[in-house]
Amino acid sequence: MPGDTEPFVEPTELTRYDLLRSKHVIVPLSLRRKLQLCGLLALLAALGGPIAATLPAPVRAAYFAGDPATTRLGAAAAVLVGTVAVAAAVAGLTGVALYLGRRPDPPESSAWTLIAAEDGASAFGFVTGSLGVVSGDALLASGHWGTGAVQGLNGFGIQPYLPYEAFPATPRLASLAGLVVGLGAIASSLYVGSP
Repeated sequence: MPGDTEPFVEPTELTRYDLLRSKHVIVPLSLRRKLQLCGLLALLAALGGPIAATLPAPVRAAYFAGDPATTRLGAAAAVLVGTVAVAAAVAGLTGVALYLGRRPDPPESSAWTLIAAEDGASAFGFVTGSLGVVSGDALLASGHWGTGAVQGLNGFGIQPYLPYEAFPATPRLASLAGLVVGLGAIASSLYVGSP
């Protein structure tokens, strides 16, 4: 499709920073695209509350004393940790974009610092964030396949609905955090430079 390709840019139009970034950045996506992906990942975290709230009655009866959406769970803690990692990535990527908005062609020493900051934020968000969000949501969703699926996981030593009182992470809180971070990331992606 014609809209799927990147526009051709003459090498003479690129700044020194653009050239360094194109050769050395680990995830070769634009800052805007990275922020959009962080937003989608955070919105995926926001599904934790609805997933827990819609668990089937047999699973609720077998594994919960109260409302699953307001129970402190280890899986919800994993989602919340992933969301915090995505929030840190959004802050780092937005900071890099704002700096480049003010100084599009920074000196070489600053360019290396910006590349390192972008790579660090990207790795933190896409690795730590993805692991926390996806694994936590998958554990929360396991009850949708019935009590047999949960018992099967328990047989492997995985307890999807393990209460975790030490940390006040509920699926509802993880959902709220994911929604806030996701909308913030998408708003930030609209504010930063071109795609």
